[in-house]
Amino acid sequence: MKRSSFLKNLGLSGAGLLMAGRTWSVPIHPAVKDAKKLRIGIISDLHHLQFGKPEVTRLKTFMDDVMKVSPDFIIQCGDFCRPKQSEGIMAEWNRFRGPKYHVLGNHDMDVCDKATIMQLWGMEKPYYSFDQGGYHFVVMDRNFLRQEDHTLVDYNNSNWGPLPAPMRSFTDKPQLEWLTQDLAEARYPVIVFMHQPVFLSDFFQEIGNADEILAIFDEANLAAKRAGKNTQVTAVFMGHDHDDRYGERNGVHYFLLNSASYVYTNSGAHYYKDALYAFVTLDPSGWLHIEGRTTTYRDAVPDRVKARFPTSISDHKVMLLAKPRV
Repeated sequence: MKRSSFLKNLGLSGAGLLMAGRTWSVPIHPAVKDAKKLRIGIISDLHHLQFGKPEVTRLKTFMDDVMKVSPDFIIQCGDFCRPKQSEGIMAEWNRFRGPKYHVLGNHDMDVCDKATIMQLWGMEKPYYSFDQGGYHFVVMDRNFLRQEDHTLVDYNNSNWGPLPAPMRSFTDKPQLEWLTQDLAEARYPVIVFMHQPVFLSDFFQEIGNADEILAIFDEANLAAKRAGKNTQVTAVFMGHDHDDRYGERNGVHYFLLNSASYVYTNSGAHYYKDALYAFVTLDPSGWLHIEGRTTTYRDAVPDRVKARFPTSISDHKVMLLAKPRV
C-alpha cells in the first residue's frame, strides 16, 4: 500500500506506505466539553549521523506527512540527532508550526551533555508534563548511570557506552518524586513518553530502575481508582529497542516504537528502505488509534533478522477494554 493509502486512512490524500492500526478504549475526562479528536505525530530513533549516515531525507518523509495530516502536536521519542551538522534536521522539524516535543535518548548525548542538545531543540527541562485535549502528557528522562557507589550521574559524551548494561538507563530520585507528585495532581487520563523501556524489552539487564517507575504507575492508578478519578496512567510510548511491540500491564497499555531508520544486530545495522513513524488519534469517545507505516529492509538481510525484527509500526488492530485492578 502506498502513502496515498496511508494518508487516506488518516482521512487525507497525498503521495508513501502501509498503515497498521491498534485500537483501545481510554475514556476522556467528563469535564472536557466539546472535545475534539486529538492527533499526534510520533517518530523515534531517527539516529541522524549514527555511523556517519545523515537522515534528513528520512525525517523529511515524516514531516511531509505531518504537514498533510496537521496533527495537534508532534513528538520524537529519543535518539534524534547531534548538536553539530543537524541544521537540516532542525529545519525539517521546524517546518511544523504547532507544538513540538522532545524526549532525550541515550545517543543524543553521544558527543555532548544534556544541556547542549536541549539547547539545540529548545527543550527547557529534561522531563516535564503538559495538558492538551483532555489528556495529561508526561515526558521522562531515563538517561542516568548508576555508579559503583549507587549514585546516579547524567549521560554525557558517551560515558554510558563502556559500562555494563546493569549500570544504564536509570531515572534519578528527584524525577521519581516529581513523577509521583505530577500523577497525583493530574486532572485527566495520563499518557507517558520515554526513551528506554520499562516493559516489553528483551534487554532485561538494561532497564535500570524500571521497577520503581512501574510501582509509581501502579500506586497512582490505584489511588485514582479508589478516589473515583479518571486520571489513571493509560498508555506509555517507548523507543530505544528498535522493535515493534505492544503489551498490557495492570491496565496500562505499553507501545514499543520501532526505529525510524534501522535495527542493530550482531551483524551490524540493517537499514529500512523507508522511514517508520506513526500518527496517534485520541477520540473524545475514548478510542486511541495508532496508524503506522510498514516498509522492507533496504538491502538483503539474513533470514534470522527478517524473522526476528519487524519493519513496521505496526500491523495489528486491537480493541482493549482492560481496567486497572484494585
